Amino acid sequence: MAEKVKKPFYKKWWVWLLAVIIIGSIASGGGEDDATPKKIDSNAKATETAAAPEKKKEEVKKEEPKKDIFAVGEAVQLGKNVLTVTKVEKSNGTEFDTPQQGKEYIIVTVQIQNAGDQNISYNPFDFKMANSQGQIQDMGFTTVDSDTSLQSGELAPGGSVSGTIAFEEPVGDTGLQLHYTPSFWSDKTIKVNLQ
Repeated sequence: MAEKVKKPFYKKWWVWLLAVIIIGSIASGGGEDDATPKKIDSNAKATETAAAPEKKKEEVKKEEPKKDIFAVGEAVQLGKNVLTVTKVEKSNGTEFDTPQQGKEYIIVTVQIQNAGDQNISYNPFDFKMANSQGQIQDMGFTTVDSDTSLQSGELAPGGSVSGTIAFEEPVGDTGLQLHYTPSFWSDKTIKVNLQ
């Protein structure tokens, strides 16, 4: 009886499938890894900024110094995504939905624009909030903003969506910062101080 010869592991079908998946995921998310968050002119259309000639990009770089943390009202571009925090409100909840003792709801209104030439996804779970105690938390599950809350979906090139995201944070915390990570394949994050 002849002994069965085993194939080397690199000749097995599942190794090649795994390699294709890894290469594909790196290629699809690779463009965003090189990007860094940058403030853009909120009066200009996001698509114009994305398609600006090199000379115009150099002028924008000279006008705005590089920074890592942004402010409410600033349009910030990361890859194809442009985020603007338009409003921050505090709430003690409703008769039926109140925060834990010593906490309040922080309701953040955001606008997301697609500055690219392909569809992008948006999701409220792309957002987290950091507080002055060093805690970084996911959004809260509450009904205080149910009529305005940001849903999940896709944006076509040039498209825009606006909605609210609620968090439960310590009362009067002055160190709140919104974190937005638009790509699952990248750890690049837009940080916005909410004071």
